[in-house]
Amino acid sequence: MPIVSIVLFVFGGSLLLYALMTAISKKILVPINMRASVKNATKEYAVKFSKLIAFISISPIIGGIFGLFIEMVIIPVIIFFVLFIVLLIIGIKTIMKEKEE
Repeated sequence: MPIVSIVLFVFGGSLLLYALMTAISKKILVPINMRASVKNATKEYAVKFSKLIAFISISPIIGGIFGLFIEMVIIPVIIFFVLFIVLLIIGIKTIMKEKEE
């Protein structure tokens, strides 16, 4: 098993854990120095933020699955970055759509 797959699985799992903790506590779990930039940190915002993080965490997991079957290291990393950007754009558009409704 390549080390890239392990790293991607751990990263994806940690993002899922962070999203779960944020959804359960309904608080934005950010460092103190970054808290000032989040002015509208309501419970609804925390749930939307946790959905976005959970949605984004799919990309390292899929990259790790590809890393199990492909011996080249660069292919799973490229898949991870491309999926990360695509899922981030889709997730932000989805949250902005929910905000307008």
